[in-house]
Amino acid sequence: MGRPTAGTILRMKKTDVKPKKKTPSLKNKIRNLERFLKKDTLPEDMRLAKEEELKELQRQTEDKQEEDKSREITLKYKKVRFFDRRRLMRSLKKLKRQLDAVASNEADNASEIEKEFQQAKEDMMYVYYYPKGERYINLFPEAKKPHSNEDLARQTTLKKAALKAFKKDADHTAFDQYCFNDDDAPVDDTKKVEKKRKVGKDGKPKRKEKRRKSNTERVNVVADMDDAVAGAGGEDDFFL
Repeated sequence: MGRPTAGTILRMKKTDVKPKKKTPSLKNKIRNLERFLKKDTLPEDMRLAKEEELKELQRQTEDKQEEDKSREITLKYKKVRFFDRRRLMRSLKKLKRQLDAVASNEADNASEIEKEFQQAKEDMMYVYYYPKGERYINLFPEAKKPHSNEDLARQTTLKKAALKAFKKDADHTAFDQYCFNDDDAPVDDTKKVEKKRKVGKDGKPKRKEKRRKSNTERVNVVADMDDAVAGAGGEDDFFL
């Protein structure tokens, strides 16, 4: 029987790798502890320790469920909240330009623009400080689907809470960035060094062609590997 090829040796090595042991989930840990506590022969000190451990695991399970629920609600209303932010961002940028223009001209409508700017800023606070894990009530509902009185009352309460949280924060750098910096804006790559690409006769950059190995080359590589393995085996037999 001939010696195994390089591919066979590689497959044999992969089968020798032992799979990693799975860590038991919180649900399994709780079930095992509950079964363990049903024993009547447990010492009192051990029973108390295991009961405390069971309470801690149950608390971790409740926290995880709340976290999963909060994440699910956040993802559900992420798009609606994003549209509110983009709309307010455009309004704030427009009003900011108008404020800069009227400041130099000393126009009469400066106070009205300032009032609109402050209102848009407070609406952005509502979006920024909105509590996680709670159903999002959008600022710009459709005319066919107006908010209920309950939602409007809740929205007013959340706006007051957002304004209070804004005043409580000492540093407003993150909020200002949230108002005026668009995360989806293209990144400025002017400072990066661009690699020179070859230009063709038509003046357009040449596309780099990827060379694929043919079936003949692949067969030759496998054959060379098999010859190398066989050659190594031959030398070992010679010295033996």
